Amino acid sequence: MRDKLDWHPGSKKHNTLLRREFDGAKADANRGVVCPKSGTYQLVAHPLATPDPANKNAAVQCDEYAFASKKESGGATGVANGGECLQAYARKGGDGKWREYDDERPPFGGTPTYKEKCARASMHGGQNETAGRRLNGFYSKQRMLDGDPYFIDAPGWSGRST
Repeated sequence: MRDKLDWHPGSKKHNTLLRREFDGAKADANRGVVCPKSGTYQLVAHPLATPDPANKNAAVQCDEYAFASKKESGGATGVANGGECLQAYARKGGDGKWREYDDERPPFGGTPTYKEKCARASMHGGQNETAGRRLNGFYSKQRMLDGDPYFIDAPGWSGRST
C-alpha cells in the first residue's frame, strides 16, 4: 500500500514520513473508523483471504494502512468510514509468498484509484497480530514519542497483484 497509494505513506523514496500516535484511545478510535467490528462499514472478510486456523475468533482480520497508531491513519485524517478506503485482501501463494489483491466486491470495493486516503484488507489474523506486536516493539526499542517520524521498509514482501 505504501508504494501504490499516490501519497506513498511511510516511503523514504518519496520522503513521506509516518508519525506515531502515542495516545492509545486515539489509535483505537482511528481503528474504529477504518476497521469497525460491526455495522454498515464493517469489512466482510474476503473468501479468498488466507485464514489463520489457529486464531479461532479472528482467523481473518481487518487491517488498515496507514496504521491506526499513526497521525496519518484514515481515522485521523478525516475519512468518514472504512468504505472510503482502498479495499484489498492478503493471500499466501503456493510459493509461500504473501500477496495483496484488490477486493472489488460491493458495496465498498471497485477499481482502486490509488488516491484513497487509507487502505484496509482482509488479513491473516496471525500475520496481522504479529505485525502489530513488532511495530509496538519498534516503538519501545526506539523510544518513540507522540509525533516521532519514521519510514516503513518491508523487505521480502512480494507486492501487490490485481
